[in-house]
Formats: sequence, C-alpha cells, structure tokens
Amino acid sequence: MKTLILILSIFLTSFNFLSADESYDIKIHVKGMVCDFCARSVEKTFSSTKVVESVNVDLDLGVIELKLKEGETLSDEKIKKLIKANGYALESIERDE
Repeated sequence: MKTLILILSIFLTSFNFLSADESYDIKIHVKGMVCDFCARSVEKTFSSTKVVESVNVDLDLGVIELKLKEGETLSDEKIKKLIKANGYALESIERDE
C-alpha cells in the first residue's frame, strides 16, 4: 500500500497536479476580492497578457500569484492598471528575486 501511494504521489507530481512547491515570480496583495467570480475575472485579465504563464488566486489571503514566461517582465505600473481596471485596491507587490 505504501508503495502504491508513493508511486501515485510521484506520478501526480510529475504531471504538476500537486503544485504546492510551484514558485511564482510576483505576489500581488489586493483588497476587495471576495468571490469565485472575482478570482476568475482576475485570472482572465492576467492570463490575457502575453508575459504571464500562469495565475493563482487565493481569495482567503487576497493574493494573486503570477508566474511569468521565461525572460519576460511585468512592470508595477502595468500591474496597478490591471488591478484598478478590475475594481480592486492594490496593497502591495512582492517580487521573487
């Protein structure tokens, strides 16, 4: 049984179904996101930019995490515009150095 669990865990991790260790390049802290519709709207907005590879929204923490495409950047000013366009208040932007 332990072997089966180990094999399943390795399998799921290799296909990125278990993404607890996934690191994001930018964390955006916002106020005002309270529902799943809010999260989907923000995901759609950031996913439509050419530089974003993936988006994760944590409603409980009020955090939007962005993984950028290799070699790409996203300015704080552009992030501020996108957040404001979605109707949320920007608290802070953290970048993984």
